[in-house]
Amino acid sequence: MTAAWTRRGFGGLVLALGACSTPPQPAPLRTLSPGTLRIGTYFVNPPFEYVSNGQRIGFEVDLMNEIAWRLSLQAVFVDTEWETILQEMQNGKYDCIVGGITITPERRRMLAWSTPYMTTTLSLVVDNRRSPQIRSMADFRNASVGVQAATTDYDIAVKLQQQGRIGSIKVYSFARIQDAMVDLAAGRITAVMKVYPVAAWLARQTPGVSIVAQVPDDPQPLGIGFAPDNPGLLAAVNGALADMNRDGSTARLAQKWGVP
Repeated sequence: MTAAWTRRGFGGLVLALGACSTPPQPAPLRTLSPGTLRIGTYFVNPPFEYVSNGQRIGFEVDLMNEIAWRLSLQAVFVDTEWETILQEMQNGKYDCIVGGITITPERRRMLAWSTPYMTTTLSLVVDNRRSPQIRSMADFRNASVGVQAATTDYDIAVKLQQQGRIGSIKVYSFARIQDAMVDLAAGRITAVMKVYPVAAWLARQTPGVSIVAQVPDDPQPLGIGFAPDNPGLLAAVNGALADMNRDGSTARLAQKWGVP
């Protein structure tokens, strides 16, 4: 009888321990509309997202469609502007935002961010025919550099100018990067600064233009922005990104779009 009681008592103890050790359940996956992932972006940012032959295409378009599929959601892209997208995300207009956005301490105070899907650099493109003497960062002391407003490109350019490493800055609205390229071809500026994937795309599209330098010691981690009060969606997207890195999907998309 004692042995039987011991067995029953031990079994009850195991059951009790099992109940106590149940792992915590993940936060629920919550989106603005059931079954959809509403994504804020701007289709003026090749090769991340842009319009070609009437189609919305790009590396991040493919990336976010793949993530949504893995989460059993339908991706819905909403076209907006860089100058307003962070505030719109804070106001709850989207489930998340993308757009080649660098994760910075200031932006971390505004939003929650995914693990970076890419870490790149800021690069400088020049017209080789007009500026054959420009070959490295050391050659930009008297150069004029075009950047987009309210970007890390602008912030770093200001710092470089203060350090005497570039001569002057010309600022363009985010959607007008082609204006900077026109000015580059006309000799009104010496270089255009952008994150490497955009700089490389511009160089591929523009005869005579090439990347001649990259800004040292300023890595640019790019990520997906979320509302801070939606940890379940953030965790799910991070899980999908991790799976895509493991199975090679992200690398295949990077190769397709010519991004590092």
